[in-house]
Parts: sequence; structure tokens; C-alpha cells
Amino acid sequence: MPDGAWQPPPQPQWPHQGPVHPSQSYPPRPSPPQGPPQRFQSPHQEQPYPPQPYPPQSYPWQGHPPAGPPPGRHQPPAQQAYPPPQPPAPPARPPRGAGRIVGGVIVGGFGLLAALGGAGIVAQAVSNSRQEITDRTYVRNLWRNLPVETLFPASIGVRDPDSKVSAERGWTRVAISQDTSCEAALSGDLAATAAERGCVAALRATYLDPTGGTAATAAVVAFSEEEDRNDLDMMVRETQREKRGADQAVHALAAPGLQWKDAFRAGSGGGHVYAVDAPLFVVVTSGPADGRRAGRLPGTWGRRELQQLEDLEPWAETATGLARTLAARLAAEAGKARA
Repeated sequence: MPDGAWQPPPQPQWPHQGPVHPSQSYPPRPSPPQGPPQRFQSPHQEQPYPPQPYPPQSYPWQGHPPAGPPPGRHQPPAQQAYPPPQPPAPPARPPRGAGRIVGGVIVGGFGLLAALGGAGIVAQAVSNSRQEITDRTYVRNLWRNLPVETLFPASIGVRDPDSKVSAERGWTRVAISQDTSCEAALSGDLAATAAERGCVAALRATYLDPTGGTAATAAVVAFSEEEDRNDLDMMVRETQREKRGADQAVHALAAPGLQWKDAFRAGSGGGHVYAVDAPLFVVVTSGPADGRRAGRLPGTWGRRELQQLEDLEPWAETATGLARTLAARLAAEAGKARA
């Protein structure tokens, strides 16, 4: 064996003893030799193994290698995530009794009624704030409060859509009376009835049609109460039919350049002013403006009475149409009178 090689330490020599019988006791264990213990000497400790670096590893992608320990190294196990603790469940609600349910329904019903009542009060307040109240005193005296240009416009008819002039084409006012007495304006059965019902005033104006062949005198009759003007339009119509043009409702108001007077009156008609608290009635009498007498056809055209009545009928229809037009304008003016 060469020098310097490792040799095992010497073993202690135990005295040889023969076989021990089972009946015999086991001999005492000899004590170890005295002296310091010998340390095990390894030949590899004299030449320690230098640490070797890990060989470089190549990766299929560009840039830095992935983070973490190299492959093959021991990795700590991932920590397992546990769900957060849940709060304890609330205690179960005790079952509601029939009394509590009935009480809740009654309270809810009273609450609903209170809400509906409040909504109704609010709606009524909003409605009252938007309500417009007519000035009754002003409307009752509308014939006195309106200017004459509004009571009797300078022209009445259909506006020409192709004309730039705002004036209407149709009837043209040619005269206005300053006398407002009922006796001076009305005649025949209408004058008697108006006097019985308390006629307050009667305003007159004369109009001429676009052809210049028909004249018409219009009267706005005012009463104290709204009921006094009722059924006057029907009375005028019946009088025209029964008396066959012998009784006309309005006295003719003469106008310069016209041969217009009571003797040439041919037909009458009326119309109510449909407005609250407006006790007004409009009546018109029309006839030829050139002095010709209607209802007196000559020769074979007027041999029968029916033919003479047919000649009077268009004048009555013309008067009724003009009366209703003026009445509608006055009703519109009454609607503008708000307190």
C-alpha cells in the first residue's frame, strides 16, 4: 500500500470467550478504549470539489429568460387560496299573523286615499290658476264698450288670398246712424216685441254689396238680460213667411248716392250673438239699392203670388247671412273680454 493512503483505524481486540449457554447471563459489555475519539478522515476532504456554475440555457424567444428558478430546481408549492369567512345567517323572521296583514292593508289603503286626495287638490289648483274669468259687466255693455269700427267694420266679406291688401272684399259700409233708440231703428212686429222685453239700444249701419245693386241696413239690438233676445230670429222668419214681405224688421238707413228707403225693403233676417252674458241680437233688412221694388214682377213673370214670393226670398236669405256674420264677429269680441 503506498504511503499516504487511507487506512482504517485499528479495532480493539476483545478476549475470546466460548459460547454462552442460554441459561447463563450475558457477559458485561467492555468499556470503550480511553482517549479522544478519532475523527473520520476522508481522502476527498483534502481535495474539495469546486462549485460548478450552471450551464447557460438557450430559449426559443428573444429577450430575457423567464423569471423563476431554472428548470429542474426545486420550486416551493403554490399557496392554496381559501375563501373569506362568510357572515352568519340572519335569524329567521317569525311568521306574520292575520291581524298584522289586515292592519297593513288598512294603513296602505288610507295612505293611497291621502295620496289621491293630495293629487286632486294640486290638479284643481293648477286648473284654477289657468282659468279665465269673463268680465260680465263688460260683456253686458259690449255695444257701449266696443268702438264703432268694431261693431260695424268698414268691410265685411271673404279676404282675397292673392291680394296684399288686408281689407276684406264684400259688403262695404256706407252709412252709420248716431241715433241709438229702439223706436227709430226697429219696425213692425220686432219693434213691438223688443219694447215689451226691455230694449236698451239699437245701433244701425248701412252696407252695400260688391255689385252695388243690394243695400242692407244692420241693427245691433241690446237688452238687459240674455234671455230677452231668445227666439227673436225665429219670430223674424215667421213674420216674413206669414206677411209675405209686408212687414220688415229694420228701418232703412239712407246713404248718399243710394235710393234706399223703407219703401224698397224686400227681406229681413236675424242672428244671435252666442256669447255668455251678451244680451245682443243682430237683425238686417235688405233690398234693391236702385229704387226697384222687389216682389212686383211684371207681365207673365208675376201673375201668380208664388212667383212674387220667390222674388222676395233671396233678399231675406241675403239679410240672414249678413246678420249671422256680424253676430259671429261680436261673439268673438265678447270672448276676448277677460277679467
